[in-house]
Amino acid sequence: MTSRSKRGIRRASIRLRLAIAGAVLVGGGAAGVVAVAASHNGVQAQSAGYSHQMLSETKALSSAMNGWNKSPTKSLTTLTQMTPMRTFDMMSWHKHTLAVQRGTVVAAERNAFVIKSTNHQLELWYVNRGTKFFNVGASSVGMRAMTGGTMVMPGHMKMNSKTKVLARGDFVFIFGQRIKGKLIAQLVLFAAPVKVTPKPTATPSMTATPTAPATPSMTATPSMTATPSMTATPTGTAPAFSGNNS
Repeated sequence: MTSRSKRGIRRASIRLRLAIAGAVLVGGGAAGVVAVAASHNGVQAQSAGYSHQMLSETKALSSAMNGWNKSPTKSLTTLTQMTPMRTFDMMSWHKHTLAVQRGTVVAAERNAFVIKSTNHQLELWYVNRGTKFFNVGASSVGMRAMTGGTMVMPGHMKMNSKTKVLARGDFVFIFGQRIKGKLIAQLVLFAAPVKVTPKPTATPSMTATPTAPATPSMTATPSMTATPSMTATPTGTAPAFSGNNS
């Protein structure tokens, strides 16, 4: 990670910084899904079933952006002819510093996102009202422009062609400028893989072992009630004799 990237990341939100830290720890991560598939001679690419003379990055990008509002399809075709680039690159054009990157989204917010290239390079990009987002999931020429002959998308992967916002795991090609130390995106081509939610596996419950029925206890026979003893009759008192003896 370059020192410029580190300075930009310090200005990012806590959420983005946490995502960046996680991406650094994981290493290859989602970016490892993308495989290098084209020659790197900078002149000609023979991948994705086409072969033609390449345009320089500045020429292809300036031409594509100038004609985007008039014909996005023609601009995408122009981008397919750009000299292959795999990761991140910056170049001078007149008084501007242009930047391009291919990779995978590792964190995204409303006004900023972080992209990780196949060489694990992380870059923080900002968006503004002029940033154009284009989902290429349903466009063959758009996919070619996004991959640039340097990425192979897994054949079994289904794309969500309706979403209009970036999310973690999306594949992207970004073009923009470096302005006052920040990367400002002008055009974002992206493909959004359909998120598959794994079905939860039911955990078998433990089978209770039936306990033996309790043996009823014997009822105690009540003891006999003692018969009360007879009450003694009081002894009579002998009468006393009074008077003179005859």
